[in-house]
Amino acid sequence: MMEFDGEFESELPRDELWNYFTDPDVLGDCAPGCDGMTMKSPHELTATIAVGVGSVKPTFDVDVIVTKTEEPGVLEMQADGNASRNAFDAVAEMNLNETEDGGTRAEWSASTNVSGMIASLGQRALGSVTNKLVTDFFEDLEEKAKEGEPAESKLEGKPDAEASLE
Repeated sequence: MMEFDGEFESELPRDELWNYFTDPDVLGDCAPGCDGMTMKSPHELTATIAVGVGSVKPTFDVDVIVTKTEEPGVLEMQADGNASRNAFDAVAEMNLNETEDGGTRAEWSASTNVSGMIASLGQRALGSVTNKLVTDFFEDLEEKAKEGEPAESKLEGKPDAEASLE
């Protein structure tokens, strides 16, 4: 199992950012390598995402379950992805905290099990790629919020769901 974490700060208030973090259209536009995201229900998403790590660039079919939401501060998801000769399971949590100046500090963490060719590259390569992808995601999402692009909170935690790696 590999674990990742980090934080991102924005001058925008968390009440405003919440709508962007819980709008599947915005998530699909901002997720690096995402070729499409579909909302199946308020707590289920599917996506096609290509992730490049070194010379390996699998395209994953991803199923996401939103396991917990506490507006406007907590979002937790579980994701399972499969690609040719690669697979992953992941649990991710993000906490949006107000800063003293009215901005937001997003603190995120993720645990994942990875198998296949992409796993052979090791945690070091995956860690640097993950941090870059997450930073790109936060920057793109913040840019959409600053530009005033409409966003609507559409995701809800699945009742009785618990995020866990199988």
